[in-house]
Amino acid sequence: MNPTKKQIAEAFSGGQFEFAYPYLADDIQWNIVGDKILKGKDAIIKFCDQTAKYFSEVTTKFTMSNLVVGDNCVAIDGTAEFINKENKSSKVFSCDVYCFENGKLKEVTSYCITTSNK
Repeated sequence: MNPTKKQIAEAFSGGQFEFAYPYLADDIQWNIVGDKILKGKDAIIKFCDQTAKYFSEVTTKFTMSNLVVGDNCVAIDGTAEFINKENKSSKVFSCDVYCFENGKLKEVTSYCITTSNK
């Protein structure tokens, strides 16, 4: 049984990218507002793999505060805290909007604000 749109979005927002890979449309687009726009499944998987590598090198804590599920869209508001080996932390406040088409994740828009403690 395939996961729900909500489960796919929660996995992606929680850094469990590989769970979502089979459900990415070939022509997916990810707009990380103010930073970059990634186009195509291969480009997104490459970026996610690099991001997952970083996550494995730090302590991570994901918190999802609000989740809104529509017919073809899911929005998740949350935070991610990262603590490196020197005990320096950074926190990302984010809202991710996921749009699905024909059962595949077609578009992601991420709004992120990063803060850090030295």
